[in-house]
Amino acid sequence: MLYKYLPPERIDVIQNLAIRFTQLLSLNDPFEHSLMIGSHEYALDEVASSDEVKFVSLSRNHTNLLMWSHYAASHKGFCVGFKKRDPYFISALSVRYRRYRSSFNGVNYSAGMANAITKHIALEKAIDWAYEEEERLFLDNVHSKPFEIGSDPWGRRITLNPYPAQSIALIYIGLRADESLIRELITALRKHNLNIDIFKANRNWNEFGITFKSIDQEIY
Repeated sequence: MLYKYLPPERIDVIQNLAIRFTQLLSLNDPFEHSLMIGSHEYALDEVASSDEVKFVSLSRNHTNLLMWSHYAASHKGFCVGFKKRDPYFISALSVRYRRYRSSFNGVNYSAGMANAITKHIALEKAIDWAYEEEERLFLDNVHSKPFEIGSDPWGRRITLNPYPAQSIALIYIGLRADESLIRELITALRKHNLNIDIFKANRNWNEFGITFKSIDQEIY
């Protein structure tokens, strides 16, 4: 299973069955859009970058407290579980967590290599991020009908791409989520005729962790 943590305002991911594929220059880690060649560092040009390589970030863990805090609006959001073996998600690649940065010294920088090098950069992160257990799915590895919906705070175009309804396996709701979010999610699932289990997070009574209890959707 692969999981996507989302804040409550991103209910559109379920309502519209479309998810954002992000370019490197829209990420909050500055190491993700630069590379080493020998002893020199080169960063992507914020003006000239083509933003051709885009991906969606996913996790192999749905119970990580930091992930719920950082990416699901301090436990007020939700987490979608996607089927890893679904043809849409099966090409997701694991991020490599490292202490030292790779050097591209001696690499042949032909035009055909540009995307491969960019993907290599995108799949390598500092070991500090290892708690995310991240996998990244690249837009050019899925059936794509991308469309844009404006710009993000970094000034980059926001690209969404449809995903198949049947790839959703289940949904988890955060500890602090409002009842309105539960109702909206159930309404969105019914709109697409999806019979998907929804679980609500609860505090573990004897350790720092969360457990999940199935929600009775019939009462909504």
